[in-house]
Amino acid sequence: MVARRHFFAVWGTALLLPVLLAGLAVWNNWFGLRRTLYLDRRIHAVSFPADGQVVQRGADGTASVGFTGRAGWLAQTVEVAVANADDRSVPEWQTLAVPTWTQFQGTLRLPTGCQPVWLRVGEPRPPQAFNHVEVGEVCVGEVFIVAGQSNAAGSCTTLFSAASPLVRTGLVGEDGRLTWRAGHDPQVLNGGGSVWPLVGDLLVQRLGTPVGFVNVAVGGSSIRDWAPGTPHFQHLVQVLQALGPQGARAILWHQGESDSAMAADEYATRLTAIIEATRAAVRTETPLTWVVARASFKDGQTFAGVRDGQRRVWETGLALPGPDTDELGPDMRQPDRVHFNAAGTSAAARLWAAALLREVFHRPAEP
Repeated sequence: MVARRHFFAVWGTALLLPVLLAGLAVWNNWFGLRRTLYLDRRIHAVSFPADGQVVQRGADGTASVGFTGRAGWLAQTVEVAVANADDRSVPEWQTLAVPTWTQFQGTLRLPTGCQPVWLRVGEPRPPQAFNHVEVGEVCVGEVFIVAGQSNAAGSCTTLFSAASPLVRTGLVGEDGRLTWRAGHDPQVLNGGGSVWPLVGDLLVQRLGTPVGFVNVAVGGSSIRDWAPGTPHFQHLVQVLQALGPQGARAILWHQGESDSAMAADEYATRLTAIIEATRAAVRTETPLTWVVARASFKDGQTFAGVRDGQRRVWETGLALPGPDTDELGPDMRQPDRVHFNAAGTSAAARLWAAALLREVFHRPAEP
């Protein structure tokens, strides 16, 4: 009997000791265990929106921005505030969400423009709670997705920079998350100079709103490479989903140089399938707008089949007419007689801005 008690006492102590050590490690936050286990009151991560992101505004000039992230188990609420853009003072906090299993989500309506948005845990807060604030800038404005081939991705040897800080570029990581930065070239990995910083500046001047571009164009790609189910198509859909419920104002399509031998019927049929498949994959309140450029210039000439195919898609009402960049001849091209040079890039940017102002925003090209 004594031996049995001794046995249980030894084993009880052996089992209790790791539990006590584990509790002591958590209590004293050894190796950052409290943070690792979310046993605290703090904002751990903000999944959406990304810092500096441009969110598509609605017809009233505002956007209902959804915030998602993770907070510690001890956080009873998550609060949000829009800071003063000049001195970053915080006039007022409001409850955004009540976390569920450390996950939180809530919405905040924001006006056009860029605002510093702060998140923190609500009451009761630990000492020095200000250190637990997550700071990020959220912009409400116009968002465009760029798709197509090299003249859309940017292949000029001159890199361009946006003059306005309201022009932004969104980059999609391998994990599918968007990160945002100033709207300077390159727009894609290993890309060159593009029209988009210049288009952004022209739109900011006319619209007075932040403008964001997410570029998924791929140099040398045929329209066949964008068919539903292909990696290029899946990436396009991934970007649409990553932008959140507000989505984008339009998809800007500049492609055709690789398909110079394609007949009009085939080109129109393939582009129609791509447009319809994106609309089916990402449902929006109104059909997702496409703006299709007329682009076929290659080897110093244009090609009627591609041009007619693009025009037919306009005529069906599936897409809005974009710029006719074929009018930019050899003097606007690099020696390969396909890609824009610096002068051609600037000219193409003016054509794109004029088309967007006319077709999407129903404004004259010139003020």
